[in-house]
Amino acid sequence: MSREYLDFDLALTPEGQGYAARVESSPAGQVSAPFTPPFTDDELFDFKVAVGPPRVATRRLAPAPRRDVGIEDYGRRLADALLSGDVARAFRDSLATAAAQDKDLRLRLRLDKVPEIATVPWEYLYDTRLDRFLTLSQDTPIVRLIASADRPVIDIQPPLRVLVMSASPTDMPKLEVDRELQLLRATTGDLVKSGQLEVVVFEHATLTQLHRALLDDYHAFHFIGHGGFDRHEQTGFLALENDDGTAKLVSGKNLGTLLHDARHLQLAVLNACEGSMTSGRNSFSGVGQALVHQGLPAVVAMQTEISDRAALVFSHEFYWFLSRGLSIDAAICEVRKAMAVSADASEWGTAVLLRSGSAQPFNITELVRRTPNRQDRIESLYSAAQGALASEDTSTALPLLQQIAAESPDYADVTEILERVQPEPGDATDTPTDTPAHAPEDLRTELPTDEQAEQVAPPTESATQVPSGTRHPAASRLLGVRTSIWTLGALAAIVVAGWLVWRHLPTLLQRLEPVVAMACGSHPTDSTGMPAKATTDLAVGCAALTPTVDGSFDDWRSVPVQPIDTPVSGYEPSPRNGQRGTWHALWDNEALFLHAVVTDSSVRPVDVNDPPHWYYGDAVSFEIGPDSTGMATTDPLRPRQDFFVMLGVLGDDRAGAAVRPAGRQSAGGGVDWFSGGTEGRITAVSRSGDEGYEIEARVPWSVIGHAGSPTRGQHLAMNVTISDAAKDGKLRMMLSSNPQATRSNQLHPATWQSVALTERS
Repeated sequence: MSREYLDFDLALTPEGQGYAARVESSPAGQVSAPFTPPFTDDELFDFKVAVGPPRVATRRLAPAPRRDVGIEDYGRRLADALLSGDVARAFRDSLATAAAQDKDLRLRLRLDKVPEIATVPWEYLYDTRLDRFLTLSQDTPIVRLIASADRPVIDIQPPLRVLVMSASPTDMPKLEVDRELQLLRATTGDLVKSGQLEVVVFEHATLTQLHRALLDDYHAFHFIGHGGFDRHEQTGFLALENDDGTAKLVSGKNLGTLLHDARHLQLAVLNACEGSMTSGRNSFSGVGQALVHQGLPAVVAMQTEISDRAALVFSHEFYWFLSRGLSIDAAICEVRKAMAVSADASEWGTAVLLRSGSAQPFNITELVRRTPNRQDRIESLYSAAQGALASEDTSTALPLLQQIAAESPDYADVTEILERVQPEPGDATDTPTDTPAHAPEDLRTELPTDEQAEQVAPPTESATQVPSGTRHPAASRLLGVRTSIWTLGALAAIVVAGWLVWRHLPTLLQRLEPVVAMACGSHPTDSTGMPAKATTDLAVGCAALTPTVDGSFDDWRSVPVQPIDTPVSGYEPSPRNGQRGTWHALWDNEALFLHAVVTDSSVRPVDVNDPPHWYYGDAVSFEIGPDSTGMATTDPLRPRQDFFVMLGVLGDDRAGAAVRPAGRQSAGGGVDWFSGGTEGRITAVSRSGDEGYEIEARVPWSVIGHAGSPTRGQHLAMNVTISDAAKDGKLRMMLSSNPQATRSNQLHPATWQSVALTERS
């Protein structure tokens, strides 16, 4: 069933101030042409968001709306830039040569010399003349070529044996690996039942488990968990677990050393479940490149997060086509087609295929007699969904039920169950809906007024005689004037009073204990029965009226501000140029809310491809962790407890959030910030103007290490910092809310400011 390919090897290389596209080998010979990336950083960011998984709206399970970005238009612009001039002519001639020989043409991209543009989703190339995406046909697959010696092809008798390892270290952001494993088992159940596939799972995988497992003859290694990229070592890594559950960072090179001698192991699948993409450089591709360099013939790496529905389709179709004897290039094409016609159509380009050469890693010597049937697959999905519902795990059951409904809508009671458990767009689930923007006005109308103006009918002058017992018309007119003045005065007083109430509503509500208790819990008391007192640098008040993160910033109108005005020593000294800022915060049982105003005459967005270093650009960031009272000023960061949150300006009134948790870099090593990455659970927006920018964010407590809600009166350690980028994109200067801030102090929580979560700011 293998197809024969001719190869069109195209390398991107630096040339002068730009790039060149060089055809190193093809049926039409060697040519080159200039290459200019056709997108701005903002356009590329928008596209990556559009083709990624649907985001979850704040405090809801319903998907947030996607940006309207045309995938076809993006792919066309990218292909027109890459396949231009002599390169375009060589590609056309090569297609014709392949067709004449009854073969297909494989486009192999070499990007090792241009890592800064390797993150571009090249899998979405759209050829205008062919009028299709290249990767959606076995005629023109796209692979990313890595220089390495070819490994001998191995013969496989079914089943295809897959070693699955998952890890979610306790000192890194929590991943839903249990759900990912349930989905994988459910979607491949029919393949296992038919004898085509064998899946062996190691949860909480350690390096020792991997080492010993490789003594058995597995054909594929499937990893679910965290990946990262070490900027200093310029290598990717996977996060396995130590025996105590903490992170064991394994570089791609060291992982390749282990896999190299596993001669039957020919393929690695590096799966990014939601939240695990931790570097704008595509961490898993960094690991994948190292594995291929070490001799692994093929790696499939996800270049963005992948939704549950897309994961169900990918895992089933990929292993189905591989076990049926298709080449890995053809199998990936078929998987993309299956994903393209599914509900999450835009995610078909998520998978990146890294190859070492032309040879196929597998040769299926015989096919199993029993072909998996559709009924077995549906039963496997349905059984898993029922199990999840029995455990009240709706987030796992929902994608399973949705997939059943898509493939077999009349199966059992799936439609009825879906109607019961699937949230409507915009419906709240486990928490109340956000306070509407008009809440201040609504609340104001319920407040009592001291008096009500009397309504007086207008006088008439239809008669010259004044009847006995009535006022003279002149007196009536005078009374009318006085009444009008009183009415206008009363209305003005009401308006002024209403404005004052609206202006100070966020802090006025902090005085109403029942309202505060609902938002932030009851006040703890000390041994005397009186409210516990706190001595701290700052107080963060309760969000009795939940701020709406919408870019209007009205919710912050009466919340006291704190300065961000101290240059952080340890960085290169730079002129202030009028740079300064203020910040204030609120909190409730679910999240920390932060708003900052930055004076900056030249706003420069952060590098969207490098979230771990957004503090190099124009951004507001903060270190946060538990109370540091009693710690020495030399004590290091606390793994799993301290976090570095960055809110970066992305341009066009958009902001992004990235989080770096504290963790031990290696066994016996020091504690530092892990590389981290974008965090979709944080909602952030910004607004830029001539004088600078504002930014606000909602940071769920769960993102920064809190398993539950904090308590009123609880102390935290925290610094707030603004960073400013120079013209070349490098960090120019940093200002801190902490007068004692230094570069080294950022790694010592005892030197951070002490913050109390109270009822009033």
